[in-house]
Amino acid sequence: MALLVIALPLAARADDLTGFGGIGFRGGLSKFGSEANTPLSLTTNQPLADGTKPRLSGDLVFSYVFGSHVWGDVTVGYAWNRLDTNDNRFWLESAVPITGGLRYLLHEGKAIRPYVGAGGGFYVWSIQSKDLGAAKDPSTFERYRRADPGVYGMAGVERTMSKHISTTADVVYHHIFAQNTADFPSGYNGNKSFTQIRLGVSFYFTLTERIDTGLPE
Repeated sequence: MALLVIALPLAARADDLTGFGGIGFRGGLSKFGSEANTPLSLTTNQPLADGTKPRLSGDLVFSYVFGSHVWGDVTVGYAWNRLDTNDNRFWLESAVPITGGLRYLLHEGKAIRPYVGAGGGFYVWSIQSKDLGAAKDPSTFERYRRADPGVYGMAGVERTMSKHISTTADVVYHHIFAQNTADFPSGYNGNKSFTQIRLGVSFYFTLTERIDTGLPE
């Protein structure tokens, strides 16, 4: 959907959106970073492979326009990767980010505006077995599921399609402070990270804007 909208000609220049709220969707690919410390294989007694295979991710974004350059975002999303382990105990890695942050948009008054942004929040991450339940550390039997703080940074571009519709394309890097060697001595006990490449569309609205009906007041 976002690709089709980006390809359409610009419908209208946007007016100042200060005080407007927005709701949008971002979809794309995510890739988790590798972890050097992984559990031992049941068959070879060697550390499992630490690679991940990219998969689709999605985010629901609530925005607020503080000014012509500063926009705020609250995001709830989901990202996952297939683990390259060939071990049913450790099948996939996932994260649910619940974050808030700010974007700074350049080129005021232009239809295409690059931006950078940063923020933080909490990330509910897990390592799951093939039955999609939380995997367990082989030594402590603690489940690989936690909610830990994290931060993110982004760079992208927003294109105005009309006063109330815009499209986006960006790259986002997330870092989760998840190091925990006490509960997970067998592996997967370091900080987590993942990168997203996203396309999206947002719809902006205001509850205070008056509608011109053409009728006398």
